[in-house]
Amino acid sequence: MSNNKENNLHDKMIQLTNSFNQLDFIDDQKSEEILWLGYRYEHGIGIGVELDKHKAFTHYLKSAVAGNSMGIFKVAICYRYRVGVEKNEVKFYDWIKIWFDYGKCAHCNEDNTNEAWCQTCDPDIAIQGWTSGNKVIDNSIKRFQLRIFEYERMIEWIPFDRLDNIKKIVEGGYGSVFSATWLDGIRKIESNWNYSTYTYTRTREPSSTVALKALSGSRENSLDFLKEFDRHMKCTFLDSKLKIYGLTQNTETKKYLMVFQFANNGSLHKFLRKNFQNLTWQIKLNLLQDISYDLLQIHAAGYIHTDFHSGNILLDEDINKNMRSSFSDLGLFKTACKGSSEGGIYGVIPYVAQEVLSGLKFTKAADVYGFGIIMSEISTGQRPFDGRPFDSILLLDIFRGLRPGFAPGTPDCYIELAKQCLSSDPQKRPKALDINEKLYEWNKIMNNSDNANDIKKQFLYADKIIKTLPIISPKYPDQMYTGKMINTLAK
Repeated sequence: MSNNKENNLHDKMIQLTNSFNQLDFIDDQKSEEILWLGYRYEHGIGIGVELDKHKAFTHYLKSAVAGNSMGIFKVAICYRYRVGVEKNEVKFYDWIKIWFDYGKCAHCNEDNTNEAWCQTCDPDIAIQGWTSGNKVIDNSIKRFQLRIFEYERMIEWIPFDRLDNIKKIVEGGYGSVFSATWLDGIRKIESNWNYSTYTYTRTREPSSTVALKALSGSRENSLDFLKEFDRHMKCTFLDSKLKIYGLTQNTETKKYLMVFQFANNGSLHKFLRKNFQNLTWQIKLNLLQDISYDLLQIHAAGYIHTDFHSGNILLDEDINKNMRSSFSDLGLFKTACKGSSEGGIYGVIPYVAQEVLSGLKFTKAADVYGFGIIMSEISTGQRPFDGRPFDSILLLDIFRGLRPGFAPGTPDCYIELAKQCLSSDPQKRPKALDINEKLYEWNKIMNNSDNANDIKKQFLYADKIIKTLPIISPKYPDQMYTGKMINTLAK
């Protein structure tokens, strides 16, 4: 953090405190009591205490001015969500910055800018004391290391001998993926509450299961694979959910590999095939919101995915049993201005937009088409056009308007959005942002509204119908749905 930013933050903290100097001084114990009283007013808890949001805010404010950390946090939340006070985003950020006290940097003794992290010192330290043996690789990693803003996101060069128990788990159309045990473990931050504030300590897991991806042509004399690494990293800076840990090199084959988050539930397709009848629509909508968010980040970074299918979407379940999705296989990314499909295309026919199959270039709208196919697959649990030959007849049928269907009971609003994504006219397809906002709206309804809400009723009814549908075994093996070269109708 620059000195100017630090001074501005310090001044704001003084102004916030001084603006309430009419409040009496109270000690730590008293501030806790006032905080608790505020909580009782907020929720109407206790004998003789009636629900009063404004009184709740007033008590939170008194405890905050006295230095109570949770009081500071509650004041920020009140300003954000209009609890007993007018909504004020500026004051929310002012108070939340005060709440985030990260301590001092051990090197420069200035305020840390994140948990156990100093943006002035730590990126410079990270680029020192190691080498991959290849200056181009070193420079690629260091370029991103200097832009990292928190300890847990730091990437690194990982010596191959620190990876154990390596097993191939999938042979993709654009490279092989392995699982491995990283002996050094994933970076973690441990936080400890000492009554008034948190302290943060850097640590690592004792060992961690990670994924490795070897790309075609990634031997020592070819560095084309760095393009995919760069794309992943750029999307990471835009908050893509797939975590990248660094690069390594197989000492025997000399191939470079990207080390990234291991998805403990595999691909979206495998997850649907295994769990379909037990999945609620609320889980499905959460997954689709994640997928649309990652697609939004890809488009915001100026890229087009071009190989959008359920085998390229990975699912990971965290310790709280929350399922999260992320994209893999970014090797075929194109920039938005270089989406040409001249000389054939690469992909999985049922997921490819009809205009691309006809020979036109890839666009963001073509990715949205792929998202529409994913919506159909999540509705039915079936891959599109399973059992049909992937030939020129299928290409013609898709070009003429053939689309996969939806399961009985699928809500009308859902089908309508999917069909918009699958429109024959790319200009009529929604943007990734529009899709994400619609899914956010539906998720909010599922989480917060009562069961009388019409949209919620449709999704709850669909949950009941799903359990009555027969389980249909896939006709094609997984290999049919890996990317391959496709001759377009224009050839």
